[in-house]
Amino acid sequence: MRVSRASEVSGPIGAIIDVDRRRADDGPVVISLSGDVDRFSVPRLRAALDDAVGRSDVVLDLRGVDFCDSSTLRVFVDAQRASAASGHTLDLTHPSPAVRALFDVSGLRGVLRITA
Repeated sequence: MRVSRASEVSGPIGAIIDVDRRRADDGPVVISLSGDVDRFSVPRLRAALDDAVGRSDVVLDLRGVDFCDSSTLRVFVDAQRASAASGHTLDLTHPSPAVRALFDVSGLRGVLRITA
């Protein structure tokens, strides 16, 4: 059952952060991103993750992300640590080839839970 859904366009590039929340018994909170996620959209991403991480398992769907910068990677790492500390999971799913390459180059592939 969907509890809330919100989309926001932020920054000059217009990254869209779509938050789809479900009750815990229906599964994890799903946060879908699309566009270029950079320093302009990071505050909205951080707020969405802060609202969900630590309270339930979270799936961060990256299938629509063509680019992310180092500020975005920092948010992913912080969320992963907070999630693990609370006994929950954070899965980053469906990264594009460019984002997957960034995870590899940065050495975060072994730190973040990346699936599909």
